[in-house]
Amino acid sequence: MRGAAPIYRCRVCGAFTEEELHCGAAAELLMGAGERVRLSRLVSGALRHFPHALNLRLDEEGFVDLGELAEAVRRRPGYEWVRREHLLALAALDPKGRFEVRGGRIRARYGHSVRVRVSYAEEYPGAPLYHGTSASRLPSIMRRGLIPMRRLFVHLTTSFEDAAARARRHPDPVVLVIDPQRMRGRVPLYRASGRVYVAPRVPPDCIARVVDLRSS
Repeated sequence: MRGAAPIYRCRVCGAFTEEELHCGAAAELLMGAGERVRLSRLVSGALRHFPHALNLRLDEEGFVDLGELAEAVRRRPGYEWVRREHLLALAALDPKGRFEVRGGRIRARYGHSVRVRVSYAEEYPGAPLYHGTSASRLPSIMRRGLIPMRRLFVHLTTSFEDAAARARRHPDPVVLVIDPQRMRGRVPLYRASGRVYVAPRVPPDCIARVVDLRSS
């Protein structure tokens, strides 16, 4: 969550916001930018990869009680300040829709390496999707396609900027441009959030082109 903003709570309507003023009044600071990033990383990791590290037991759909999660997070040094409201604010304002809150429970929408059963709507958008990776992986990708590796699904995004930011974690960044229509009838493609789609794999011929970011 690079460039994350602080989160405030409106003193008038109670809404969570990234604006210092809301409903014509100064909002109450709930989490600083650094606290938000740290909490998001811990919660994402716990709900996607290591619930056991926080002594959490996810149900078969990946949900855990909000209060139970808040209590587990508070036991970690440096997170003693976390309450249920902080988790609600984190989920409500996450720009990538990483979290889902339902009936007092919370889960990660996507990105799991632990086995959970998350239901998604199958969808094949008309616009391209993107995946950031490294040029060194291209020979394998163009031969085998994109495969999930340590996760349950391959992750694609509607945002070129998001894919480029992920690609730039590598010294040789490239962005793959995926044609969703080429996947129709061959490999299921699911919408996991407003900006993220997931698939069990992406065949090589569904990669329409490669954008090389090494000179940009």
